[in-house]
Amino acid sequence: MDEAAFWLEVKHRRNVFFWWWLGWIPTGIVVLLAYRSMVGGEPSFWFMFGVLIVWGIGWHFTARRLSKIPCPRCGQPAISGPYFFMRHAKCQHCGFSRAGA
Repeated sequence: MDEAAFWLEVKHRRNVFFWWWLGWIPTGIVVLLAYRSMVGGEPSFWFMFGVLIVWGIGWHFTARRLSKIPCPRCGQPAISGPYFFMRHAKCQHCGFSRAGA
C-alpha cells in the first residue's frame, strides 16, 4: 500500500469508528420502535441492554480494525487508538505522519 492510500484508509476507518459510535442513537430508536410494533409493548431493560452490548462489540471491532492497519514504512501497527484528529495522526512506532507524506 502506498503512503497516500494508507492515509486514506486510516481516515476511512477512523470515520467508520465515529459514525458507528454516533449511529447508536438512531439504531436504538429503530430497534425500540420495531420491537414495539412487532411485540406490542415496551422492551425489557435486559433486551435493550443486550442490543447495546452487541452494538458495543461492533464498535470495539471497528476500533481494533483501525489499530491493526500496518504502517507503510515500518510494517508495525501504526495507530494506537481511534481518538485522534487526522492532522495529528502518526505511526506510533516510527513517527511517520501525514505531513511527511
